[in-house]
Order: sequence, then structure tokens, then C-alpha cells
Amino acid sequence: MERVSFKEIYRLAIPAILFNVVEPIIGMTDMAIIGRVTENATEAQGGVGLAAGLISLLVWSLAQLRTAVSAITSQYLGRGKIAQIRSLIPVALFASIFLGIAAWLLTAYFYLPISSFLYAKSNAVIVQQANIYYCIRAIGLPLSLFIACAFGIFRGLQDTSWAMIISLIGGTLNLILDLILVNGIGSIPAYGVAGAAWASVISQLLMTALCIFFIQKRTPFSLFYFRKKIHELKNMLVIFLNMFIRTIAVSGTFIIALRFANNYEELKEGSLAAYAIGINIWLFSSYFIDGFSNAGNAIAGKLLGEGSFKKLVRLRNDLLKINGMIGLGLALTYLASYLVIGDLFTEDLNVKTIFYSFFWIIIIMQPINSIAFSYDGIFKGLGEAKALRNSLLLGTFGIFLPLLIGLNQFHPNLFSIWGAFAGWMLFRGLSLHLIFNRKYSLNNTQVNKK
Repeated sequence: MERVSFKEIYRLAIPAILFNVVEPIIGMTDMAIIGRVTENATEAQGGVGLAAGLISLLVWSLAQLRTAVSAITSQYLGRGKIAQIRSLIPVALFASIFLGIAAWLLTAYFYLPISSFLYAKSNAVIVQQANIYYCIRAIGLPLSLFIACAFGIFRGLQDTSWAMIISLIGGTLNLILDLILVNGIGSIPAYGVAGAAWASVISQLLMTALCIFFIQKRTPFSLFYFRKKIHELKNMLVIFLNMFIRTIAVSGTFIIALRFANNYEELKEGSLAAYAIGINIWLFSSYFIDGFSNAGNAIAGKLLGEGSFKKLVRLRNDLLKINGMIGLGLALTYLASYLVIGDLFTEDLNVKTIFYSFFWIIIIMQPINSIAFSYDGIFKGLGEAKALRNSLLLGTFGIFLPLLIGLNQFHPNLFSIWGAFAGWMLFRGLSLHLIFNRKYSLNNTQVNKK
């Protein structure tokens, strides 16, 4: 039977899991450390949650060159023609930097009006903390986009270990700097929220330097290989545009959820802090499951380049089984430690009470999320950006928003937000499953030609 070996899947997936979880672990570490500052801990957590929401919106939206470069690289690797896209790589990397600089300059100065528009009214202390955190973290936007694009190149070359090494080094440095700069140590004063932001930026500088080293020394590409003819430039831009639209919808969903969470006045600041804890756990779980999806991304593009459609279908089946087991394992782990997790993030009883009122939804959703993330990875590797875009837009405007508005009429609290998220993820997984079966199932004539 033709199939990709589990050894090959695990070789790509294990490093991908490690570098995937570094980012949400950094976010959760920031939340946990900031939640224990001596003054305005709850407001500081809420402020970081707001600012991080906009950072995520920008990074997820503009980092889609990573998806385009990864898909094209893996497909050309499968064809044995990797040299043809040497001129494309430096263009993608420098474009990522310029996009990041533009995002930084256009948003940092206007953060307060942007924040007011996106999140509605907030406690003055929360707004102040969010502004401090964002204006510093935004300096790292060009670095974030460069790192994301570099990781896409590594993934396309079927080697996620380089990204893992870079992420672990950066994450470790971020943790050390968090502990030093947030609460202070010795003669170093406590910088609070600003300390957490600077820790992230300094870590990103180191990660960027490591990315440049690995690209120059470990890949067939160079940052400075420029030619007049840039092969696959149009295809890269088309994939980027479709993924950009898709990711705007993804990020917009989270922004809308944050806005609703910030409007539950009767719960005061505890609602926003509880939501921030929940979304960090959700993202940690998502990135953990997405490790095998990244393996599917890399392998699917290569199989498409080779024309190995039967292997592609069996790869899908294997990934669904593996990610399903991971999702179930995460759900059981969260269930077993249900009453402990809240204590890790906050000592505020009100925040913990609100958090536990919806945490069970996050637990139930883990196996369902695994289906959506499996297909996300495969479709990205195949360059099926249009299908991903359409599925997300329908899910956001046809499922998430109607569910959120409807549930909010009966439960004006965080339950309505997480219920809408559940319906959204269920639709994403189901719609992509149907599209894949229609285009790539074993009964497809395109497959049987092989």
C-alpha cells in the first residue's frame, strides 16, 4: 500500500510541535507573570490581552507569505527543480520586513484610536497598560514576519528542526528576560508590562539572527540572490492575497470576541482577564495539534509536486487519526487538571470563577479542532488558498457571527463567545473535509491515473 511512513511524518511533526508551542507558551508565561505583579494585576492582564490581540491580527494577516513560500518550495522540491525559485526567496523575505515596518509605523502612533474602535470602551488602567505593551511589541513586527517567512522556507524544504532550534532558544531567552524585567531582580528595577514587551522584542532579534544564519548556511537559498526574472512570483502573490483575506477573517473573529468580552460590564475587568487566559490555552492547544498539520503541509506539497495522489489521500487519513488522538489527549489532560489550571494564571477568585464557567467548552472542542487543523495544513501545502479562504469566510459570517449574536441574547457572557467558537471550528473542519473528498478522494479519476 502506498503511503508516507509514520517515521517521515514524526520526523517533521515533533520539531514542528516544539517550535509551534513556543509562541503560545511565551504568551501564557507573560500572562502568568504579569498576573502576579504587585499593582493592578488584573488590569495588566486585560491590557496585555487587548494589545496581543492586535499583534496577533497583524502577524497572522501579514505573515501569509510563509504559507505561499512553503507551498511553492515543497512542490518544487517534489519536482526536483528547487533551483528555479532561488530568486523568489529573498524577495519574500525582504517583502516580509517591509510589511512589518509599515504595520509598525501605521499602528503604533495610532494605537489608542485603533484600540478604541476595535475593542470599544475599556477601563482607563487597562487602556494604559495595553498602550505601553503594544507600542513596544510593535517594534518587533518586522522581525516576526521575517521569522515566519523563514520558517515557511524551512518547512518547504522538509526540515522543521531548524525552526525548532530557533524557537526554543528564543523562547528560553524570553522566559529569562520576563522573570528579570517584569518584577525586577537585584539592581534591575521592575518594568511590569513594558518589561514583558521588551523581553519579546529582544528574543525576536536573536531569533532573526539565527534565521539568517540557517538560511545562508543550511539551505540552497541566499538573502542576496536577486535576478530580473522571479519564477513563481505571481503565484506567490495570489496565494498570499487569498490567505491574507482568510486570515483577516480569522483574526477579525478573535477581535470581535475580544470586543464582546470587553463589553460585559457586569463582570467588570474579570471577564477580559478570564477570556485572555482561555484564548491563550486555546492557542496553545491549537499550535500543539498544528505540529502534525505542519508535517502534512510540507509533505502534501511535495506529494503534489511528485503527482503522488494516492499517498496524499492516505497522508490525510493518517493525520486525522494522529491529530484526533492528540486532541483527545489534550482534552483528557485538561479535564484531569480542571481545577488546577486557573490557579496557574491568577489568584483573583472572580477571574477564576468566570474562567471555569466556559473552560469545559474548550476541553470538548479539542478533538473537533484537530480535524480542522489537519485539513488546514494539508490545504496550505497543496496551495489551495482559495478553498481555505472561502471556507473561513463562510464560517465567520455564516456561522460564528450569527451564533455569537444569537447566544448573546440569552447568555450575555463569555459562554456565548466560546459557543460561537465551537460552531465555527466544526464548520471549518466539515467544509474542508467535503472539499478534499471531492477533489482528491481515491475514487477521483485524477488519483486513479497514478
